[in-house]
Amino acid sequence: MDELEGQMSVTIICFGPLKDAHGRVQQIALTKPVSCRELINRLGADAWIDNGLKVAVNGEFCELDSLLMPGDELALLPPVSGG
Repeated sequence: MDELEGQMSVTIICFGPLKDAHGRVQQIALTKPVSCRELINRLGADAWIDNGLKVAVNGEFCELDSLLMPGDELALLPPVSGG
């Protein structure tokens, strides 16, 4: 069982401008499995969903509706621009 009995912990890693707004790495404790989309909404980063945000769970790109399980790592990857 997780160190937080009755809860699950997910690690979120943010890149680019999301890192500036939410920090590079954070642990989030949840009481039930949630989708990537729901967790992004809880973080207040939902504006990025319609602006090209990609997500990866445990190093694999996935859909926003994929469920997160205890111990998962969610990476939030906003679009990159440059020259």
